[in-house]
Amino acid sequence: MNVLMIGEYPPKIGGISIHISQLKKELKKLDQNIFVLTYSNSIEKDVYSVKSPSKFRGIFFIVFGFFKGIYIIRKNKIDIIHSHFATTSGFLGLLLSLVSRRKRVMTVHGSDINVHLKKRVLGKLVKLILSHYQFVIAVSPDLADKAKNLVNGEIFSIPNGVDHAKFIPNKSKKKGIGFVGALVNEKNPQEFIDLIRKLRQKGILEPAYIIGDGYLRVELEEISKGLNIKFIGEINDIENYLNKFLCVVSTSRTEGFGLSILESMACGVPVVAYKSPGSDYLLSDLGLIAQNKNELVKLTIKLIIDPKFREDASRKVFEKSNLFSWKKCALDTLEVYKKLN
Repeated sequence: MNVLMIGEYPPKIGGISIHISQLKKELKKLDQNIFVLTYSNSIEKDVYSVKSPSKFRGIFFIVFGFFKGIYIIRKNKIDIIHSHFATTSGFLGLLLSLVSRRKRVMTVHGSDINVHLKKRVLGKLVKLILSHYQFVIAVSPDLADKAKNLVNGEIFSIPNGVDHAKFIPNKSKKKGIGFVGALVNEKNPQEFIDLIRKLRQKGILEPAYIIGDGYLRVELEEISKGLNIKFIGEINDIENYLNKFLCVVSTSRTEGFGLSILESMACGVPVVAYKSPGSDYLLSDLGLIAQNKNELVKLTIKLIIDPKFREDASRKVFEKSNLFSWKKCALDTLEVYKKLN
């Protein structure tokens, strides 16, 4: 099959970007021809970039992406259009599908359902887009459950995978507490700063690291002065940092899956997380979910000062991570494609 995927792609850093690139790689191993339409500035073969200004990027991507999409569909004899995220990419995929009369499928990844669906205007758009897709894939059971009444067709739960060749445990000396994620309100990084402040007040001086970037960075740097928090920014070799941490903390309450949580788990690094759909799916049976700020502080301290608890948590998260792979994600996605045809 010839498939056109629409969404974020490397060098853009993020969960959707990783998902599409890994899915593309694994589906090609299954003899599928995968093409990508993205606004990321990629020079990879079979990846088509649409240059869009940062302001009103979504509108420009839909307009210019439509014409480039028609070109890709005709040139490569596309059979299926696979959109990722139920806003801009989902809308563009719907337009291309209707005009070219190609089959369509969409994957919902998290904030499109947990955040945008609740907004007055954007929520109506998400509902409209979902209602026009016969098949929808969700990256977690919770997302599938929330979207099922909005889809006029079938919905499938196919979780993300993890690159086990890249994210593997090592024996390096562990030091520090990590936060991994975009510095945006949905990820709630302010509460990571609050956590570190409380740890300092209790005499816990482990250094803290924030990996990621976003519009909150300047504010976060200002309120974290004197707390020994280092801002790393966006990086590609994240596994080299994860393997040095004593633990990772996730403060998002709207995580749809939590790919950074799974990558930490694959490195054998315990993750303490606020309860969210994604963290609940990955960690609820491991005793690492915090319901409130006090529980978050207590769990983090216990991981830092109690080696036995930390080693036990490390073993459990690593074992759980082995249930997920990009190969399985690709195989399950291919079955959805076959149903479409």
